[in-house]
Amino acid sequence: MVLRKILFWLHLAAGLVAGLVIAVMCFTGATLAFETEITAWAERDVRRVEPPVSAAPRLPLDELIARARKSAETEARVTGVTVSADPRDAVAVNLGRDAGVYYVNPYTGEVRSAATTRMHDFLHLMEEWHRFLARSGDQRPAGKAVTGACNLAFLFLALSGLYLWWPRAWTARWVRPALWFNGSRGKARDWNWHNVIGFWSLPVLIVLTASGAVIGYRWAGDLVYRLAGEQSAVIDDGT
Repeated sequence: MVLRKILFWLHLAAGLVAGLVIAVMCFTGATLAFETEITAWAERDVRRVEPPVSAAPRLPLDELIARARKSAETEARVTGVTVSADPRDAVAVNLGRDAGVYYVNPYTGEVRSAATTRMHDFLHLMEEWHRFLARSGDQRPAGKAVTGACNLAFLFLALSGLYLWWPRAWTARWVRPALWFNGSRGKARDWNWHNVIGFWSLPVLIVLTASGAVIGYRWAGDLVYRLAGEQSAVIDDGT
């Protein structure tokens, strides 16, 4: 009972202290999870091409990349090339954050780019908030430290929440309110919703926060490799 009380207050304190940063990370993380779909929607006008009526051959990929570089007037390193199975999609050539993404018609070699970079800028801002709380320069490591600590707090919330959720007795009276909504009102409803939503979200939350810890901390990555019996290959780039 003493352990339960200690964990309850630690659970509450962690939620209060890290709650705002966790909310920011959840919103930005959800946005970044749909980055591909958001970009495809925002740039749908330049991504689509009209396939030729006849079975015209597609141009070689090297030529498409060369045309994208020529249009961008840059020798920037190609960071990604996306070739869709849909014949109506252009080949997307990513030339890095500075040059952006260029869409090349695989049949004619015509190069197009988005009329504005606002969507890419928005998604980049989401990434900066998610990883560094939009800190820059000398404050960047501090921002990373805060998001890393709050991610660990989120993992603690998930694990301690499971302990606090655990029914005192595995009977219908105790288990049903812990697993599903019971139609109660007021504080009892809030408590029921917290338990039910928390329980069914728990597997995803543990995977997300645990993997986030591995990405954010060298020691967490090393631990995973040791548990797997392999040599660590984690590289800390300082960002």
